[in-house]
Amino acid sequence: MTCPKCHHENSEGTRFCRRCHMTLRFSCPACNHLQAHGGACDRCGVDFLKYAMMMQSQMASETHHQRERTRACTAAVRQVFLLPLTGGYSLIKYVRSLMQGNKW
Repeated sequence: MTCPKCHHENSEGTRFCRRCHMTLRFSCPACNHLQAHGGACDRCGVDFLKYAMMMQSQMASETHHQRERTRACTAAVRQVFLLPLTGGYSLIKYVRSLMQGNKW
């Protein structure tokens, strides 16, 4: 397979040019089909850029939810450790703020 950029002759199964490192074979992120051009997959029709953006958005959303759960858990543990110092006042105040925020 000849590289379209530097015209170096590469073996048939390589994904990248050995001289200039240009991508010679593109792999579909959904079905792992190898093809000679990017853009959309010939087999399943998935647009590579849209798929990558969707996966990035999904991962960002999961990370945000995980951070919020960690913050809530940390705040509750902090209140339990402050219990002997404040005599329970900060814990009562924390629970009251949770009830008003969640509208229990």
